[in-house]
Amino acid sequence: MKKFVYILMAALIALTAVSCNKDNNSNNNNDKAGEGNSIKYGIDGKTPLPEAVDIGLVVNGKPVKWASFNLGASKEHEFGNYYSWGETEPKAEYSDVNYKHDNGDISKLIAYCPKDWADFWDSSVKPEGPDGVLQLVPSDDAAIVHLGGKWRIPTQDEVQALLELQNDTEHYNWEKWAVISVDGKDVYGLRITQKSTGNSIFFPAAGSCNLKNIGEMAGENGDYWASSVIPSYPIVANTLRFDSKGSHSDGIQRYCGCPIRPVYVE
Repeated sequence: MKKFVYILMAALIALTAVSCNKDNNSNNNNDKAGEGNSIKYGIDGKTPLPEAVDIGLVVNGKPVKWASFNLGASKEHEFGNYYSWGETEPKAEYSDVNYKHDNGDISKLIAYCPKDWADFWDSSVKPEGPDGVLQLVPSDDAAIVHLGGKWRIPTQDEVQALLELQNDTEHYNWEKWAVISVDGKDVYGLRITQKSTGNSIFFPAAGSCNLKNIGEMAGENGDYWASSVIPSYPIVANTLRFDSKGSHSDGIQRYCGCPIRPVYVE
């Protein structure tokens, strides 16, 4: 048996899901398409459609374009919404007690668990054993659910390919701690620019959510979900992580809230 020490969260489940946006988000996602507004909306009728920005990234033979802003935002500097991994709506509180894919405890998974990790599976709910699914299905992908079309959460391969661009200084400018000034406030984050086209994407340092600490570490680092769990430790999902020191691939416990930067792939 594999033995690990778990931190069990004992928090009340929030009865009403609310948008977990930081103060510097000024977008109004309640406007409906066709009401004198030029913004195009996703399939939910209220989430602004981002621009698909081509920075020349090709993964497994397919061009991968990145959204011009986070899911739930309308501008590149806005944090947007936070989501638990594999959930499609933001919450008032982020805990393993109210996480969709466990049974009230992150060590009791009921979805997305390798076959050989029965220690993390709640057999009282699903006695057939771990499902062996490691990649988000479309119904659990918030980008697909809200934006539709060819939008989705990036794969780990796509995140890794993006990270590798920081070594290609001939073709890319990688600003590990860029700043945007908005209404007298500075928003820090990661900016990647393709030199030949000038096309760029900016990831604001939106932090993450744990319990009721919405946007914890905002302004200090960024964690953005990829669409797969880490097979060697499936209570954790892959992320793109960055701060003022640099960028790398990492992971965070699945019930925590992180922003999402969708990709557009034909």
